[in-house]
Amino acid sequence: MHGHTLERVVYKQGPDWPQYAQRVLFWNWLTWLLNFADRGLIGPLLPMIIAEFDISYATAGGLVSLFFVGYLSTFFGGLLADRYGRKPMVGLSVFGFGLATCATGLVSGVKSFALVRVLTGSFEGLQYPAAAAWVSESFPYKKRGRALAIWETGYSLGTLAGIALATVIAAHFGWRSVWPICGAATLLIGFLFMRGMKERPRSETPGHDEAIALNLQSGSARIRDVLGIRNVWVVFVLHGLYNFTFWMAATWVPAYAIKIHHMSFMNGGLMSATLFGGISAGLILSGFLADRIGRKRTISLLTPLSALCLWGFTQAQSPALLFGLMVLGGIFGAYISTAIALVMDSTDPRLAGTAFGVALFGGEVGAVLGPLTGGIIAQEFGLQNAILAIPAALLAATVFVWLAHEPQRELHAGTHAEVELHT
Repeated sequence: MHGHTLERVVYKQGPDWPQYAQRVLFWNWLTWLLNFADRGLIGPLLPMIIAEFDISYATAGGLVSLFFVGYLSTFFGGLLADRYGRKPMVGLSVFGFGLATCATGLVSGVKSFALVRVLTGSFEGLQYPAAAAWVSESFPYKKRGRALAIWETGYSLGTLAGIALATVIAAHFGWRSVWPICGAATLLIGFLFMRGMKERPRSETPGHDEAIALNLQSGSARIRDVLGIRNVWVVFVLHGLYNFTFWMAATWVPAYAIKIHHMSFMNGGLMSATLFGGISAGLILSGFLADRIGRKRTISLLTPLSALCLWGFTQAQSPALLFGLMVLGGIFGAYISTAIALVMDSTDPRLAGTAFGVALFGGEVGAVLGPLTGGIIAQEFGLQNAILAIPAALLAATVFVWLAHEPQRELHAGTHAEVELHT
């Protein structure tokens, strides 16, 4: 890749491309929001589920993690998105998890609950690499960080909406009533998405033009080539650490607030909602900086601040300080959109779905381990010690990001050329 730089790209999209790219971003954001609204439901509902099924913290953590076992389908979602297109995979995902979410309110016990959560995760996992590739390749490098940041607010706002919805509705009507409401909304949006969004050929995208400039399309597109892309494996680990951090938090912070700080059920659920509110703002901040100072610098600058805030959360006693530190932890720790931009920055769009499928698979490994590890630590050593794993994972990401490669910043100086931008 040496001798080539993204500063020399000539983008060939027509004048209607920006509007198309914005539609890609909007529809993928909306369906992504619903994807995460579903999984955000379970955190605040967990105390009620534990009480009804009479299960331990470790078993409850295992139930949450089973969703992410199903979500390991991300790898296959990427492969299928490269073969059959981005839109079909997103559509299949949305209709599948919408139906599974509706069915969750009908479970009769632990086994049926576990089965439906695996099924839900399997459908939701298909969307991630397809949508990540579709959004990434539709925007040029200098706008990609912000576009991905806006798209990823669907994850944070969706999680926040799911937490809030679950907390308010369950407090009045019980935990089972929440699922069919969310599932029905998902099915409606899925129908509108399939009618309202078109997919254009990947050969027309800014990602395609960048691949040519970086000499990534000099040969045939082979799936095994993905395994040789350094950023794919760096993001594999970074995404794993990120999901370990924030799905442990989403799962166990409500119980921590209720048990350790004697908050009400409502305030316990809202505590984790404030984290994802902070992440929503943090994603925009991270995306803005990533397009200006680089992906690695942004992550290594903001993530240690998040670790410090979330460590302070474990030491604080004042409710106001607890909520404030949780918000700041989310703002400074929202590095995920910046991290995944590293994949598209150095990947041929013909293989982008597969590359994202491999990289994001690491995230689901972390998501499986986060709630389960938190439950085991809480069971053996208490909730206070379980929460301490959150800032530790953030510090690990701060160091690991420096193994990534940024072609537009690390190649020979003096190679800048005039860039023709039509996007």
